Amino acid sequence: MGIPVPIIGGSYEGRVSDFNASRCVNQYVVTGTNEEGNKYPAMLQGTPGCTEFCDTGTSTEIRGMIAVGNYLYAVAGNGFYRITTVGATTSLGTLNSATGHCYLEYNSSTGSQIMIVDGTTGYIYNTSTGAFAQITDADFPGASTLAFQDGYFIVSRPNTREWWHSDSYDGTAWTGTSYATKEGAPDNLLRVLCDHRELWLFGAKTTEVWYNAGSGTPPFSRKIDEILQRGISAAASAAAEANTIFWLDDRRMVQRAVGYKPETISTRQIEYQFSSYDTVSDAIGFCYSQDGHTFYVLAFPTANKTWVYDAATNFWHERASWPSPYTGRWRANCYAEFNDQHLIGDYANGKIYELDLSVYAEDGNVLKTIRRAQAIHKDRLMLFHNRLDIEFETGVGLASGQGSDPVAMVRWSDDGGHTWSNEHQMSIGKMGEYGKRVYRNRLGRSRSRVYEISVTDPVKRNILAAHLDATVGTS
Repeated sequence: MGIPVPIIGGSYEGRVSDFNASRCVNQYVVTGTNEEGNKYPAMLQGTPGCTEFCDTGTSTEIRGMIAVGNYLYAVAGNGFYRITTVGATTSLGTLNSATGHCYLEYNSSTGSQIMIVDGTTGYIYNTSTGAFAQITDADFPGASTLAFQDGYFIVSRPNTREWWHSDSYDGTAWTGTSYATKEGAPDNLLRVLCDHRELWLFGAKTTEVWYNAGSGTPPFSRKIDEILQRGISAAASAAAEANTIFWLDDRRMVQRAVGYKPETISTRQIEYQFSSYDTVSDAIGFCYSQDGHTFYVLAFPTANKTWVYDAATNFWHERASWPSPYTGRWRANCYAEFNDQHLIGDYANGKIYELDLSVYAEDGNVLKTIRRAQAIHKDRLMLFHNRLDIEFETGVGLASGQGSDPVAMVRWSDDGGHTWSNEHQMSIGKMGEYGKRVYRNRLGRSRSRVYEISVTDPVKRNILAAHLDATVGTS
């Protein structure tokens, strides 16, 4: 009998008990049309590779980036840098800290200031004068997070419910009365974020939305009487894109704002993975859009994992980098769009990379894709696996070198992903071998089997479908 293998999909789908089964690493679902006669309404496409855009020379984490005019600005280690469109770097100043996420905002040409917050301290760089300095105004309350709206830099005061704003278009000047309190519930304020000229105040247990009412000190009022009964467990996880906001809430569930209501977009299986992490408070979130897809990237530094939600399909996938010191988490620590390029900052080596869907390696290193399908079974009967066919986009080999005769590796597990067979290679076609058949014969028997397909060669690795020819046993 012919059995379609459920290979097109995201990570950790299927039955709640299949926590170790379905995975999708460095691949994501691309959908076509469902019209009659369309053989492949969806496929798996490889995530973009990356090439070096610049090297800050710090051999440390890129902590945050922002594009302003003709320059990209980045915090690398304890240094603040200006970067040109061709990747030339200039050191502009030094922070008091060297690790941890940084928030950067720009107050437009009116103020010509970039403000940086490293979790406790604020700094200002003036793009007109070139001056960089720590904020020393006696009324500055300290800052755990940062936002910008209507001419004001807005910060959350550490370990309180208070948020403060600067003087208009001047992040060096702060007034002792220019603050308000997240007042709907007694939980501390952990993150400020502005989206569509609305100020979102994320607390440990609840969230409020405020707006600029145009009068008063400060000139902000709460947007709605209700408060969102969801807080945030990682301040840096909140990110805005595609007319919404994403964040990791206080219950380790990922939320998307639908109007002023939270909508859970994480699956129970993914939440099970999150629940096993010792620490999630350091999670970092950012969004980017490429090739018609909007991605919410959520990195867990302590857990060494990166998860990605695709708003175009509602599927999740994982991203990972190789070799050491990565081997788990994706190298991306932050993101900026600059000069029509999608740029990510590396969390370990001080480099900034451009994401490119036509590149199938990461800075010359292996970009490995893994697709672990959902389990195949038939009423608890023994299945004899005669032949497995994987429909790849074939004939993608390179002219020479690694990838000139690219292969996919297949292995399988008959015990829910606890133990695995050896890997077996299948050619996916030298250059021009478009009719190549990718298959494996005589694969043994099982009552329930999980297949895993991986590719490490630097070539296109699109999977269109998979089929199993099997014989059903009598017991």
